[in-house]
Amino acid sequence: MAIDYAQSAKEIVKLIGGDDNVINLTHCATRLRFILKDFSKVNKTTLSRVKGVITVLESSGQLQVVIGNHVGDAYQEVMKLIHIDEKASASAGPKVGIVSRLMDIISSIFVPFIYPLAACGILQGIISFLSAIEVMDPASGTYRILNFVSWTGFTFLPVMVAFTAAKKFNVNPFTAVISACALVCPDYMNMLTANKIATLNSADPAIHKLMQEALSNPEMATVLTQLAGIPVTAPNLDFFGIPVQYLSYTAAVIPIILMVWAMSYVQRFFERLLPLVIRNLFTPMFCIAIMVPLTLLVFGPIGNAIGGGIGNVYNYLYHLNPSIAGFVVGAMWMPLVTLGVHWGITPVTVGNYATLGYDTFTGLQASPVFAMAGAVLGVYLKSKNSEMKRVALSAGVTGLFGITEPAIYGVALRLKRPMLCGCLAGAIGGAIAGWFNAVSWSYCLPGIAVLPVFFKTGHMPQFLGFLLSITVAFVLGTVFTWLAGFKEDDEVQDRPEDKDDESQLLAAGESAPITSPLKGVAIELAEVKDEAFSSGLLGQGVAIVPQEGKVYAPFSGRVETVLPSQHAIGLRSESGIDLLIHVGFDTVKLAGKGFNALVTEGDEVKQGQLLIEFDMAYLASQDIDATTVIVVTNSEEFSLINSQHHDVNSGDELITVTR
Repeated sequence: MAIDYAQSAKEIVKLIGGDDNVINLTHCATRLRFILKDFSKVNKTTLSRVKGVITVLESSGQLQVVIGNHVGDAYQEVMKLIHIDEKASASAGPKVGIVSRLMDIISSIFVPFIYPLAACGILQGIISFLSAIEVMDPASGTYRILNFVSWTGFTFLPVMVAFTAAKKFNVNPFTAVISACALVCPDYMNMLTANKIATLNSADPAIHKLMQEALSNPEMATVLTQLAGIPVTAPNLDFFGIPVQYLSYTAAVIPIILMVWAMSYVQRFFERLLPLVIRNLFTPMFCIAIMVPLTLLVFGPIGNAIGGGIGNVYNYLYHLNPSIAGFVVGAMWMPLVTLGVHWGITPVTVGNYATLGYDTFTGLQASPVFAMAGAVLGVYLKSKNSEMKRVALSAGVTGLFGITEPAIYGVALRLKRPMLCGCLAGAIGGAIAGWFNAVSWSYCLPGIAVLPVFFKTGHMPQFLGFLLSITVAFVLGTVFTWLAGFKEDDEVQDRPEDKDDESQLLAAGESAPITSPLKGVAIELAEVKDEAFSSGLLGQGVAIVPQEGKVYAPFSGRVETVLPSQHAIGLRSESGIDLLIHVGFDTVKLAGKGFNALVTEGDEVKQGQLLIEFDMAYLASQDIDATTVIVVTNSEEFSLINSQHHDVNSGDELITVTR
């Protein structure tokens, strides 16, 4: 039965804290990536049960809702329900580490155009393959047209990077695009070509002398300048006397990102400085006039050095021993995907295509992709659970086409052993790929549909070695999973609702008490100043104005969530009640200061056990309202929730829940 993503979107928005809690939303190939104001408002337990949701993760300062192949459908439906404040998107959100911040920037910039760019690479691979088997003549008009079409995405890659980076850094996207176009415009490219010709240095002194004589010939110089548009007689390029280093910006990434990042500050400066009547006209002018020369002088050389340095380090390590490099990449790629940091390699691979004409990393990366597809096929063949067989077959087919998240989260991580088997098989396949020096000749997302990208005339041993590596990885993934096996009872262990002892869940008409987790004054939820809570959007419950900074377990159960900022905790009782205890408002901005969580996610707790300590004096000094909200986040599962409103001590009965 097809999933109604319109209905799923409504549930997703509700369970992440509502429209008001969303700062920004993007998506990649399989995940909705939310940046939220307060992660404690997220009901991860119930969110993971929404139809169409594979799993829910927190990574790189984002809430990542893994959907799978239909992420585009879910994204469109969610966007209909939320309103994004573009000006807040660039700066708001929780504080994260530098690595998480970099991964977020890279993924936000590359994800929107990754498939069109990969499509260009596939087209290159197809026409190259057709040429090799003599189906298409390289001299034909058809080949030449398709060839320049296939290179267009890479030639104008800086323009696409500028556009998406502008959205990330809150810059006028068309100002950024014009600035990037200036760096690949015909006039600058002709200057670059002229410089290459004028500075051409041959190892043969006779040829070098011949070139210099040709350039010194006025008639030759006239032909190159007037007919070809190459200004070989022009002086060296400078800007107000400062010499400009000639660099090619086609396929450039890091210089463009640095340019747009700096442009965000220039734009904000002139928006504050200029009167409104001329602001819209002159702000873009100043941005372009300042940033293009500044990129030629500063950001271009710096970005080129950074990109070249990173690429050189990787390529040096690769060439030390390609087989060992392949083993490491094959073993670690899937764990990196689960952490959401796999986008960090993208600038390196793109840089390799621009400088080397090929990329070795993609040749190694393909093995773990096929190994994971093989591992879930092993689950399909061995499992006796019809639902698991259905999920595994779907995820395996999807994995063969390069999308592995459904296989990872829907099958491998749930059963654990298939994940290990896939990593081992990927490591062996990667080692084989390294041994044969397998490479990709154009950008792609490794999968069965892009095999022509790994083929090039004159490099048949590398291609055959690549085919061997992915075949071995796929077969071993299947065999290892079959031999290692897995516990059928573990197939549903990640579904929280299945962990509960069914005999302890409340039956229809039965009630269960929830004791007060704090000492203080209980007030109605409608009285709190946060609309997400006061409206009941996150569930029914009560609020307490605390009189001491200690939070105790209101029942026996399990810790489902502890926020990194330690100001909120999610619990699930033995009787199936999901409870959120949220200390204070805007406390997330304290980044954990003033709080001390004494338990971690997954801990079993007993009623009355101390969970969190917080410094009420410090919160007051930061103008933080310490009012604590206690809500039943799965309120829809119960027919009646009554709460008390008076002075309470920790341990007093506070809420009664009836199913």
